Amino acid sequence: MSSYHEPVMKHEIVNNLEKKNNAVYVDVTLGMGGHTLAIMGSEKKPKKMICIDLDEESLSIAEKNLSKYSNDISYITGNFKDIDKLINEKVDVIIADLGISSYQLLHSSRGFSFDEESVLDMRIDKKQPLTAHRIVNNYNIEDLSDVIKNFGEEKNHFKIASAIVRHRSREEIKTCLDLATIIRKTNKSVSKIDAATRTFQALRLEVNGELTSLEAFLSKSWSVLKEGGKLIVISFHSLEDRIVKQFFKNAESDCVCPKTVMICECNKIKTFRTLTKKPLVPSKEEISFNKRARSAKMRIGEAI
Repeated sequence: MSSYHEPVMKHEIVNNLEKKNNAVYVDVTLGMGGHTLAIMGSEKKPKKMICIDLDEESLSIAEKNLSKYSNDISYITGNFKDIDKLINEKVDVIIADLGISSYQLLHSSRGFSFDEESVLDMRIDKKQPLTAHRIVNNYNIEDLSDVIKNFGEEKNHFKIASAIVRHRSREEIKTCLDLATIIRKTNKSVSKIDAATRTFQALRLEVNGELTSLEAFLSKSWSVLKEGGKLIVISFHSLEDRIVKQFFKNAESDCVCPKTVMICECNKIKTFRTLTKKPLVPSKEEISFNKRARSAKMRIGEAI
C-alpha cells in the first residue's frame, strides 16, 4: 500500500506563505507529510519546520517521506490541542489540515473505512480506550442517536440508532462493513454520498474528541504565533468550518459582551485579523484528480 497521501490545497498554502529569513513553521497535523513536503520543496522553505501528529504510525511514515529535509525538521508526537505545551518558541506559521489521510482510510486495521472487513476502531491515538466498537455496542439508544445527530448532522439519526441497537441485541457488531450494511438498509434517503458516511463521521469525531480538540487548539494558537504570524486551517465538513469561522470572527472583535451591556466589561483584546473573508476552496482541476478535496475550505488569520 502506498504511504503517500495527496495533500489538499498545497498550492494555496504555499502561495499564502512569505519568504522570510529564519522563519519557523509548524505543521500540527502532519499526516503523511504532504503539505510539509510541498513547503520544504518551495522557495518559501523555512529555516525550521516543526511537525506534530497524534498518530505514531503516520509520524513514522512521514519522517521517511521527508528524509531529504531531516536536518531542518523536528518531529513531535502529540495532540494539537496541546500546542502551547508542545511548542516552546514563537513561530511564523501554523498549518492545520483537519482531514483524515488516505493511509488511515485505507489501512484496514484502523477501522475508518466502511467498505472494509476491519474491526470498528477509528482511534487516531491507539493508546486511548474509547473505540467505535465500544460506542456502537454499548451506548444507549439516546446517546447513540445524539452522537449521530450532533456530529454527523444526519436527519435519520434516531432511525439509524434504533437499527443498531436492534441488531446488537441479536449479535455483536464487529466490523466496519457490518455497521455500514446495517446503516445502508435503514437509511435509504437519496443522496450523493454513501448512506453510512455521516454516521461514520460522527463516530470518528466522538471517538477522538476532534471538535473539542479543535476548539482548544484554536484558542491557544495565538500564544504561539509571532505578531504577523499566520494561522492556516483547512476543514472538510460544516461542523469544523463553523468552529473555525466563528473563532476568527470572535478573534477579530475587541468586545464579546452581550448587546444588552452598554459599557464593555469583558476586557477582550483582538488577537487575529482574518485574511480570508470567504474561505478559499480547491480548484476544479484539483477536485478532478482528488475527489476528497471537494469539501475542503481554507481559512487564514494573521496574529496581531
